[in-house]
Amino acid sequence: MKNNKLSLLEGAVIGTALGVAAGLFLSSKKGKQLKNDIEQKAIKFYAHIAPKLKKMKKLGEKEYFAFVEKAAEGYGKAKKLSVAETKELLKEAKKTWKHLKKHAT
Repeated sequence: MKNNKLSLLEGAVIGTALGVAAGLFLSSKKGKQLKNDIEQKAIKFYAHIAPKLKKMKKLGEKEYFAFVEKAAEGYGKAKKLSVAETKELLKEAKKTWKHLKKHAT
């Protein structure tokens, strides 16, 4: 029981340290540039998928997520993005679901 508690505590400390390090990195000049790069790539990705999204009549959250996962994978390969960049692109695309649903006609 003590080992499990110790392992859990160690994991929490490591996770916290990694979170702080990521926060510091993203607030650094290099981190801000990386964030800007992802935002620019996301804009280009949205322009790429917009015509396909317009053709889809009914699009629920599940269908949207499946679509953007497949689209991000293909886009990442075509643009020779790293796996990390493709994951970030997908993360950004998934964040837009509520906005798209709200403004879809």
